[in-house]
Amino acid sequence: MPPNDCGDDHYVAGAHGTVAEQTDEAYYDDRSDADDDMEKGRIKFPQNKLYGRDRELETLRNIFYQGLSSEETQDGCVVEMPEQASRVVFLSGYSGVGKSALVKEFVKQVQAQQKMNKSSSESVLHFSGKYSEQSSAAAPFSAISDLFSQMTHALSRKKSDKEGNELQSKILNDIGSSDLLAANADGDRVLRGTFPVLAALLDASRPNDSNNKSEEGGGGAPSMNAVKESVHELLSIISGPLKRPLILFLDDLQWADAPSLDLLSFLLSTDAQMKNVMFICAYRSNEVGQDHPFASIMDNVKESMKDDVQLVETVDLFSLSQDVITQFIADSIGKEEEVEEVTELAEVVYQKTMGNIFCVMQAMEELVRKNALYYDMMCFEWRWAVSKVELSTTISDDVVETVKGKIKELSSEIQYMLIVMAYVPNTLEVPVLTELMKRNSVSLDESRVAELLKKATEEALLMYSAESDNYIFIHDRIREASRGSIADEDKDDLLLHLSLVLQKLAKGPETEWCLFVAVDLLNSLPSEKTNCNDLARLNMRVSVIARNRGIVEKQSELLHEGLQCLKSSGKLWEDYNLTLSLLNDVIPCDRELGCFDEATAAIDEVLANGKTLDDKFIANVNQFMVKCDSSRDYGTAIEDGIKILNMYGYKIPLKPTKADVVKEEMKAKMALKNRPYSCLAEIPVKDDPIFQLFAHVCECAIFQSHERLLTVLLKRLIRRVIDDGMGKEFPCTFAILGVLMQKKGKVQASTEIGNVTLLLLEKFKSDKIIYARTKMIVIATLGFQLQSFRSQVDALLHCHKDLKFVGSIENAMGAAIGYFCSYLSAGFPLGPLLESKLQIVEEYGYRYDKGSFAVLFKMLRQFAINLRQRSDNPSEFNGDAYNEEDTLNGMNEQKSKMMLRDSGAYRIQLAFIFGDRECMTSMLDILSTYPYTFHDVTRLHPRLCFMGLSAFAVKYKNKEVGEKCLEYFQKLTKAGSLNAKPVYLFMLAMKKPSKSAFESAIDATKEASTLHLEAMVKEHYGLYLQQQNEDKLANDCLASSYFSYYDWGAHSKALRMTQQYPSLAKTSRIKAKSLFSASGCTETSSQSQSAEKSSVSSTRRVSYVYNSTFRSKKE
Repeated sequence: MPPNDCGDDHYVAGAHGTVAEQTDEAYYDDRSDADDDMEKGRIKFPQNKLYGRDRELETLRNIFYQGLSSEETQDGCVVEMPEQASRVVFLSGYSGVGKSALVKEFVKQVQAQQKMNKSSSESVLHFSGKYSEQSSAAAPFSAISDLFSQMTHALSRKKSDKEGNELQSKILNDIGSSDLLAANADGDRVLRGTFPVLAALLDASRPNDSNNKSEEGGGGAPSMNAVKESVHELLSIISGPLKRPLILFLDDLQWADAPSLDLLSFLLSTDAQMKNVMFICAYRSNEVGQDHPFASIMDNVKESMKDDVQLVETVDLFSLSQDVITQFIADSIGKEEEVEEVTELAEVVYQKTMGNIFCVMQAMEELVRKNALYYDMMCFEWRWAVSKVELSTTISDDVVETVKGKIKELSSEIQYMLIVMAYVPNTLEVPVLTELMKRNSVSLDESRVAELLKKATEEALLMYSAESDNYIFIHDRIREASRGSIADEDKDDLLLHLSLVLQKLAKGPETEWCLFVAVDLLNSLPSEKTNCNDLARLNMRVSVIARNRGIVEKQSELLHEGLQCLKSSGKLWEDYNLTLSLLNDVIPCDRELGCFDEATAAIDEVLANGKTLDDKFIANVNQFMVKCDSSRDYGTAIEDGIKILNMYGYKIPLKPTKADVVKEEMKAKMALKNRPYSCLAEIPVKDDPIFQLFAHVCECAIFQSHERLLTVLLKRLIRRVIDDGMGKEFPCTFAILGVLMQKKGKVQASTEIGNVTLLLLEKFKSDKIIYARTKMIVIATLGFQLQSFRSQVDALLHCHKDLKFVGSIENAMGAAIGYFCSYLSAGFPLGPLLESKLQIVEEYGYRYDKGSFAVLFKMLRQFAINLRQRSDNPSEFNGDAYNEEDTLNGMNEQKSKMMLRDSGAYRIQLAFIFGDRECMTSMLDILSTYPYTFHDVTRLHPRLCFMGLSAFAVKYKNKEVGEKCLEYFQKLTKAGSLNAKPVYLFMLAMKKPSKSAFESAIDATKEASTLHLEAMVKEHYGLYLQQQNEDKLANDCLASSYFSYYDWGAHSKALRMTQQYPSLAKTSRIKAKSLFSASGCTETSSQSQSAEKSSVSSTRRVSYVYNSTFRSKKE
């Protein structure tokens, strides 16, 4: 460029070697690039070489091949490998230091290594996503969506090689056959809704399905937990059959949105236990401080993987040394063999850039633009004819300003295109970019836009991404410079134009991202530039999409943006219906997030300005629920709830009399017209929030044991259902009536209500929270009254899985407690497997701030340990898993009382098993002060069972204790309870010992398959026979008891029996079995294993994956 055409103060005169093309000499001189004359004067940086990163590359290769055989990595030979845990690399460095280039080179190297493999041509799967500084403007999970877009592209297209096709077919078949991801399954719907880019991959997984498309709706908005579980399942299926780890690279995580970090945190956690995946997480070290959310993720991962340190690495990238920069510059300008000639130039560039490779390239190009560095076409080489001082002053101190200068020298069309791309955080396809560029006099067709993209790529501003099949910025600093290239006075009009076009382009799930970007652009504009009412409506519209993707935080953010828009413009309540709708969306959203102050402010706004009682209904209901959730003051909550119900005409007395109860029962009976409750199944469904209020007031009433109020509420609600229809909360509330009947000892009535509840529940099967929570209540409180623990334990596990999937953590914890308590009451085997499961759920409880639940799992784990491992005081809880004294001292009075009730139920069981009469007595003193009823049968059953057995065993001073327990199980036995019968007969045998009593109890335990009770009955029968001087039969019983304890997994008890009863040393399982059969009792233990081949002390550490259900992990 001639001097008089350059307005730059740093332009260097007298060096114009780039003016003449010198085509003749170029033709004759092979040092020139004769086919590329137009490129003379443009530096060609080395493309296939990474400088100064050998050590970091070796680190990445080592962790990638960690656990693989040396033969495989060195000679290219494939051997069968065990399942591998995931690898995690945290890659840090300043902007422009070369993090992306390092990963790119690493992937290229492992792919090259794989191509050398002699027995497998399977390619290394790798996908990447990059966050931008505008990630908050993009749809949630923007980089993860880009990663999934590449994944869909790679796995949906046909492969050219046989092995690739086989791998692809297996992955697609596994996706299509997955319980979670099959057509119309929960995970399928979640992934399609949250990541629309995956639709093509999910469709490809079921090509022969005539009804390929998933059904719309069904189940409502997913929870974040559902998103985590579904993504985990997809990645596990893809990585499972791979012979090399799946590489997932997320870049610029310092800008990641909160939902992305939440998902990533889960995938990297011990909860997920991802297999055969290598996560590379890159971030700018100077932008991630200790208070950054990503910093805590790194700390948690390092802590959780401290036992497998070889699988987690932190790689810090620093700027390159001056020697490396010198070599890079020499290679860039054709001085590979004369490196010393560029020392002076390299020194200046290094001092300005401090070895940052991106800044080095920009500085070199700036020198060329300002003609301080030029290509001499006479000599066919690069030259500079200025001093070090002039070189230094020529290079800008700000790399963004450097790039701006470069952009300003391009055509106006390219400048405009870069500006448009810079304000949209997503990668843009050519048709979309073409539409966005149509403005005023600018109207380009797609072919012209494609040309501009190629020219920008030639200028090293953009790059083509084969994975996404789009053009992207080479670096974020280029995006930043492009955004800054528009005049301030033109910026607002451009953003308004882009937002309007993006709204028009949003025509389906795959283009919903346009709405997220559009609303963010509009929210950034001054209020006078937008129509505030329209913008508030757009925020509400996009908030619904965020909610449907499981991102409640984004929903709240958008709703508050809409609210702030109306407030700042002074138009709050100007459009009454709009403001009311917006606030009614804000209130439950903030309450769900636990933002009680924000929810209360919105509630007060509605209560102060709402015109009618109906307009204030959502505010009134949520005001009650906020108080209930925030204070847990159930007494005050009941008063508030009744007050609201009465505001809407229900006339519920706060302290109903017996007459009030009778009156309401009669009204309900008249409404039913003497029909059974099953007639409610014919009632149509009606969406009405009043059912939510009734449900919460009933729950508060049951916590406060207000049985009369509860009866009145439930009977009144039944009338409401008959008159006006059934809301989705009704089945769960109706189940509470069954709990009330159960507490009153009305077994048949409560069982009938449980059956009707399950019938009603079929109407709401698509709502997983309602369905799983209600089913859990029915099983745990009503179902186990008559049905066996053994038959329903799996159902509780499914409830736990479903509730966890939808994010109902507290209810999921409740289902898990029911599962483990019923598991133990059913007499299923003890062992490391059970303890690992308990520990996993315990950690999960702590992670979600449910410590009171976690303590219960710790206690149950200690119970199992005491039975399985030798202990001097097995009746005490003072082990590594749970220390009762320390735990109770750290609780308030109410919590410690509840905990003592639960821990006491299992301590008295241990005391009874180990014959600790002193502990039995002390536990009876404590437990006899608690009510003999409880809504959760899974926890009530073991407590009353071993209270009764212990009371008769020690002849407890308060005979009423044993009799009450005996009466409880007698009533259930008469009603046909499978769980109660063996306990009842065992208690009778302990109360009045006789041969017939014990043998009846043994038969009942066998019939119920309660191996643990069978062992106990046999032991006490043996002791009774010893008192009767029937030593031979007594020894037989004791031997059979020993092997039953052993089969159950109570190895500590079995060991103690060998010390207590010397006769056991002379018997074998076969002998005991034959002797016991001869005595008249039948030995049929299907769970038995040979004691001679088993070692009581031998244990094997096994860890478990806590995902949708419990899955085993190999050692």
